[in-house]
Amino acid sequence: MHSHDSNILATLAGRIAELAARPGEVLKKELWARHQALLPTEKIPITVNFDGIPEPQWEFILGKDSLRCEGDFSRSIEMMLRRRIWAADNIPDDQIVWPALVIGAVVSRPFDWGVPIEWKDSGVELGAKSIVAPFADGIDVRRVSFSDAEVDEAATQSRVDCASELIKGALPVLVSWPSLGHSPFEVAIEMCGIQGLMLYTMDCPDKVEALMDVITCAYVAHHERRERERRLNVWPMDGGRYIMPGVWRVNCWCGKKTNEAFQPTLADEWAYISAQSAAGLGPEMFNRFVHVFDCRLARLFTKKTVYFHGCEKLDHKLDVLATLPNLRRLHVSPWSSAAATRDKFHGSVVLEVHAHPGKVFFTSSPDDMRREIRALVDAAEGVPIDLNLSDINTVNGRPETLTTWARVEQEESVRR
Repeated sequence: MHSHDSNILATLAGRIAELAARPGEVLKKELWARHQALLPTEKIPITVNFDGIPEPQWEFILGKDSLRCEGDFSRSIEMMLRRRIWAADNIPDDQIVWPALVIGAVVSRPFDWGVPIEWKDSGVELGAKSIVAPFADGIDVRRVSFSDAEVDEAATQSRVDCASELIKGALPVLVSWPSLGHSPFEVAIEMCGIQGLMLYTMDCPDKVEALMDVITCAYVAHHERRERERRLNVWPMDGGRYIMPGVWRVNCWCGKKTNEAFQPTLADEWAYISAQSAAGLGPEMFNRFVHVFDCRLARLFTKKTVYFHGCEKLDHKLDVLATLPNLRRLHVSPWSSAAATRDKFHGSVVLEVHAHPGKVFFTSSPDDMRREIRALVDAAEGVPIDLNLSDINTVNGRPETLTTWARVEQEESVRR
C-alpha cells in the first residue's frame, strides 16, 4: 500500500513543483507583494477562493472516484494536491502555486477553556448545528481557565517524515501549528450562545466585558507563546524574499529586503480578525464588546499585517474599524459599499472586494459578471483593491463557471 500510494503522491507533488516553477508564478508573487505593501501595480489582483468549496462539491468537480490512494493519511494529502492542481489548471486567477506541502501538527492536548465548548449535531446530513452553551443561565467568569494546546513533537516529526517519504521528497513539507486565531468574540458566543450573549450585552454588560477580557488575555498569551516557541504559521520562500502566509486570502507578503538571514516573528504573521456573530450589534456596542478587545490583539502585529474579515454589511462600522491598529486588509462583502469604504480609508488599506457568489453561479452570464465587476472597480476607483470570488458553497453543477469568472475578471483587471 505504501509503495502504491507513494507513486501516486510523488507524481502529484511533482506536478505541483512544475506548476510552481512557471515564470508567471514569480510575477504573481511580485504582484501580491507590491499590492499588500500599498505600492502601484499594473493590474488588479484576482482570486477565486477555492479552498472553501465544500467536500461534496469537490467530489463533483474532481469525480466521485478521483482518489486512488488507500491509506487515510495518503488520501488526505492526495485530496489537497488534486485540488491545487485542478485550480491551477482551470482557474486563470492570480493565486500563487507554492512549492510546498503543508500538514497539520499532531496535537496531544487540545485547547481547553475550563468550560465545555460543545456543538449539537442535528443528525441531518449537511444540517445545522447548535451551540451547547455552558453559560446559558448566566456568565460565571470564575469558571474560565484557559489551557493552551500541546503538540506531540515526536509524532509531528514522524508525520512530516512520512509525508516527505510518500511524495518522495518532491516538495518540502511544512508544519501548520495549532492557533486560536484572532476572534475572541466568537469564543464568547460559544460559551453563551448567540441569543444569550446578545441579551447579556443589555442585561449584564459588565459581565460580558469581564468575559471578553479573560478570553482576550488568553489569546494574547497564546500568541506570545507561539512566538517564543517559534511555532508560527508563516513560511519564507525564495530565500525569504516572499512569505507564504498561513492565513486565508492573503496570498503573499513581502519578506526581507536584505541578504540577512530571515527569522519570522509573530509580526510577520497575518491576524485574521473577525466577529461575524456580532453583526447585530450597532457601532457603539460593537466598539464596547468587540472592537476594544480586537485592538489588543491587533497591536501585536506591528508590521501592519492585520486583516479584518466581515461577510456582513460593515458600512455603519467603518468609523470604528478605522481605529483598528495595524490594519492592512479589509473585507468588502457584496453587502458592503466599496465606495463608502474607499471614502473612509482613502487608500490606506487594501480593499478585498467580493463579487456576489449567488449571482455568479445562479443568475449571471459573462456579461453580467463583467458589469458587476466594472461597477465594483469604479466604486473603489483610486485605491488598492483585489477582486475576489469566495463563499462558494456550490458550483451549481457548472465548475466551468470558476474559469469563466476568473477569465472575465482578468480582462477587466487592467482597466484603470
